[in-house]
Amino acid sequence: MLPVEQFHPLAVHFPIVFVLLLAAFDIVVLARGLEIGGRSAVANVSAGIAALAGLSAVVASFLGEIALDVAIAAGTPPAQLELHEELGTVTAATIIVWSIMRAAAWWRRISLDRGLAFGIAIVEIAIVLLIITTAYFGGQLVYEFGIGVARPIGG
Repeated sequence: MLPVEQFHPLAVHFPIVFVLLLAAFDIVVLARGLEIGGRSAVANVSAGIAALAGLSAVVASFLGEIALDVAIAAGTPPAQLELHEELGTVTAATIIVWSIMRAAAWWRRISLDRGLAFGIAIVEIAIVLLIITTAYFGGQLVYEFGIGVARPIGG
């Protein structure tokens, strides 16, 4: 079985994919002139993707805290982990809040006019940029500092 700290790198791909999918889906839907608010089939899919993004962000954040504790216990200087940990916390919180807002709008059957829908697309693009930044610094932990990577035998 995988060590517990290795579940975080596996789990983070789910909120990344769901947020990218949500942004792409909503932008295409808006470009076609369809509505992402209310209870249409398109709105249901959009709200469902947003909910999955939020739920998977909760899991990835929880597993990230475990991975952080393991890395610090293994002797990794906290300064190397700090930026990714802070960005991860902000990113997870943003995705969770966004998914709650989208779920509430769906639940209340809020109709989104063109101006508000354009704002939704802008927010989702901003969240995508936040995810890319967080992922970049997470990749640095692995590829530059070797955090969470098994050392070669005999090396």
